[in-house]
Amino acid sequence: MLLSRCQEKLLTVMFPSGRKLFSAYRAAREALEMALAGRKQWKGMPGELSMQFERALVSVVLNIAEGAGRATAADQRRHYAIARGSANEAGAVLGIVEAYRGVDERILCEIRSRLIRVVQMLNRMIG
Repeated sequence: MLLSRCQEKLLTVMFPSGRKLFSAYRAAREALEMALAGRKQWKGMPGELSMQFERALVSVVLNIAEGAGRATAADQRRHYAIARGSANEAGAVLGIVEAYRGVDERILCEIRSRLIRVVQMLNRMIG
């Protein structure tokens, strides 16, 4: 993910508390960007899977960012727990998509590895 100078500055303001939080946000955003880049492959999935997958990934990114802006540790942890739940949901969708063999396995593995990283980081932040 290449960030413009303006985006880098914004993220520095959003995540003043540390690199670990920024890394979780960045990994979640990378997973979302990879899913969006391969969006055409997702369209053949049954039901609302492609839309549900996108919503889950967006929720991960937004809840990490929102948690970073909360004043109390308890409120931060609550948002990180919601982000973790959404990451788990996205992972479950990946499993279903894999069963249908509708998306390139390499893309699924790359997204899955980033989601695993995000969940591991969120677990540490939630404590």
